[in-house]
Amino acid sequence: MKNILMVLVCTLLLFGCSLKTKTESKIIQTVGIVGVTSVSTIIYSVDKDSNLIKLVKKGFETKKSQNEQIETPDLTLTFINDDGKKEEFQVNYKQRLYSYKGNIYKLDSKTTSILQEQFMN
Repeated sequence: MKNILMVLVCTLLLFGCSLKTKTESKIIQTVGIVGVTSVSTIIYSVDKDSNLIKLVKKGFETKKSQNEQIETPDLTLTFINDDGKKEEFQVNYKQRLYSYKGNIYKLDSKTTSILQEQFMN
């Protein structure tokens, strides 16, 4: 009886340690970008444009806060992640600035040129 109880405890311990929990963190991926200009709306999806989306997303992750005011934006850019959550940015090419949730940030020249190539009127 003691041996059976020991085997049962060991089995439960082994299976209990190996099971994945539902609380594991999920990496959120950007699956689409929607760019709205004064002329048109352009949509990129991860199915066809994954490299472009990664480059643009990376440019917006390296934020440098600015005390400037953004003039009239050239582009409204929306990132859509795989949970359906949306992040909206207002971009001004000439100033190389963008606003997000009321704060102003600086864009690097590489990201600005990518945005101009893809979304320019």
